[in-house]
Amino acid sequence: MKIVKLFLVVIFFGAVIFIVNKSNSEQKKILSNQALQKYADDVLAKCQSETYSPGCYDREIPKLMDYISMEDAFKVTSIVQGEDKTYTYCHVLGHKLAAREIDKDPSKWKEVVTRCPSGICSNGCIHGGFQEKFRSETFTDEQIQKLKPDLIDLCEERANWHPTGLEQASCYHALGHLTMYLTNADINQSTSLCEEVAIKIDGRDFSQLCFDGVFMQIFQPLEPDDFALILGKEVTLDTVDSFCANYSGFAKASCLSESWPLYRQDIMNSPDELIRFCSKEETENQPRCYNGLFYVLTAQFNFDVERIKNYCLALSQDLMGRCFANTASRMIETDYRNISLAINLCASVTIKVSQEECFNELLEYSTYNFHVGSPQFLKLCNGLPDPWKDRCLN
Repeated sequence: MKIVKLFLVVIFFGAVIFIVNKSNSEQKKILSNQALQKYADDVLAKCQSETYSPGCYDREIPKLMDYISMEDAFKVTSIVQGEDKTYTYCHVLGHKLAAREIDKDPSKWKEVVTRCPSGICSNGCIHGGFQEKFRSETFTDEQIQKLKPDLIDLCEERANWHPTGLEQASCYHALGHLTMYLTNADINQSTSLCEEVAIKIDGRDFSQLCFDGVFMQIFQPLEPDDFALILGKEVTLDTVDSFCANYSGFAKASCLSESWPLYRQDIMNSPDELIRFCSKEETENQPRCYNGLFYVLTAQFNFDVERIKNYCLALSQDLMGRCFANTASRMIETDYRNISLAINLCASVTIKVSQEECFNELLEYSTYNFHVGSPQFLKLCNGLPDPWKDRCLN
């Protein structure tokens, strides 16, 4: 029962309600903005001489939480991103901010996870919250069995949580990471757990999202505890093919696609290497591999639009539109402030078929990323050209 109480998550992304005295709200807002700007300026000043400033921001911004809240730390992050365009991707920072907040009072870890903001740092806060709470926990097979009923409902809509498609997908992906901590990096047990909790009786199947989290933990450890978790289980270029051959179906597909860090430079330098990489997948899994790698490359290229466009244009016609489309949707997934940037990217594509595929992707993501009628939804829909604008709004 103790374990169940520890693990049960009632809300992931519930809204945080602040009751503010109306007569003083504007003054407080101005003072708050001034203070946040000062913190951002201090961070920028400390990091301006660093060779790699994003790494410095990842180190310095969490230190501010000795004085400010997690929410305010994310606001400082937004200010820093606005002034330093090289800091577009802050997923690792999201991990650290959630971890730092949980460290203040580990008993409130569930509350911290519900406070994680959407639309900034590519859901790093949620992932970091899970991992910080459970990285030091040890679970027996019997305890994991008792947890399964709660895991089954963990990422499902409930009375006080109505996730978007993106939020639910991120949850199941984070659940994959979590299974690796629950099982002490037993991959077979983790993938089995994914199958049991992510495949629903109504036919919905989130298992591959969960598998992605499992294998990402192997190929992309971030923190010292992540490296300690997979110690002795590392996979190299020489062993990756035989390692992934141990699995089948969606699990094998996730293993192969999540191994991209082993081929990072080759893939970034040559579209031909991207094609070679995804060709290792079974034919039916190759489209998902390409989708995932285009998402990855958008971040690896630090959202440099010209570099991304040149990469996409070097691909064959059947992949070019998919490249632009995935790049545009990844921009929005990473940061909701990128809506206009994503629309402009699609508009800049001069090849009609590829441009249409790009706008079709944004149309699909209007209801996947956002709730219908939300400010972000309306901004995206109203920014689209016709006929996509009309389809989006209606």
